[in-house]
Amino acid sequence: MQLIDTHTHLDNPQLEADRSEVFARMREAGVAMSLIPNVDDESWPRMQALQAEYPDSVRLMLGLHPCHVGEDWSEVLDRYEALWKATPDAFVAVGELGLDLYWDQTTLDRQVAALERQLEWCLRWDKPFSMHVREAWGPTMDVLRAWKGRGLRGVLHCFTGSREIASELIDMGLYLGIGGVATFPKAGVVDVLRATGLKRVVLETDSPYLAPVPFRGKRNESAYVRRVAEHLAAQLEVPLSEVAAVTSRNARHIFGL
Repeated sequence: MQLIDTHTHLDNPQLEADRSEVFARMREAGVAMSLIPNVDDESWPRMQALQAEYPDSVRLMLGLHPCHVGEDWSEVLDRYEALWKATPDAFVAVGELGLDLYWDQTTLDRQVAALERQLEWCLRWDKPFSMHVREAWGPTMDVLRAWKGRGLRGVLHCFTGSREIASELIDMGLYLGIGGVATFPKAGVVDVLRATGLKRVVLETDSPYLAPVPFRGKRNESAYVRRVAEHLAAQLEVPLSEVAAVTSRNARHIFGL
């Protein structure tokens, strides 16, 4: 049985002190591969170094996180676009892109502009996206509806939306990224999956953040994607092997692994 962590910040400094043990635990848990999204200019060199050290276990994405869409966002994306042009095969997805209104609602216009530009990359280089959405489902769905039918592929990372939103996303051909939040009693994620099934689900951790129960509040790591899979298997009353097989097949398909 193999699992794939489709969204994890293994380059994060919180994981630096015991990184070799983090990878050992990941392999012991049956996690065959971890996909790392870029956040900003500081994360990019860390990600490159990590892939050089663990080439069989790590795949990279390149994009700009919405919380880091500053006034110079266009210049930052110019640099990233140059990397895309030079080495498009180096990345499995555009990410982490998206919208975040939790921290700052005044930057929505430039967040949307940055998101639109990065979605264009998805089509230009035939890559999926890994999309962050926090307190921003309304404007996010407006953007995705406007792009409907143009061939976008991707994952709504750390999905916490409603059944209605999930169904609409699935109808668009998109996937739901399910992580530790699904194990939180009041999150409602499992109720959504009872309605939609696993046909458009991939697993993730978003480590070092959002650790699943019983590790909630502690540092997350890729090994804990197994705990997410075990929780879904128990709650949906399907074998763990089926959860692993379906979600890993989905991950390989959407990210071209």
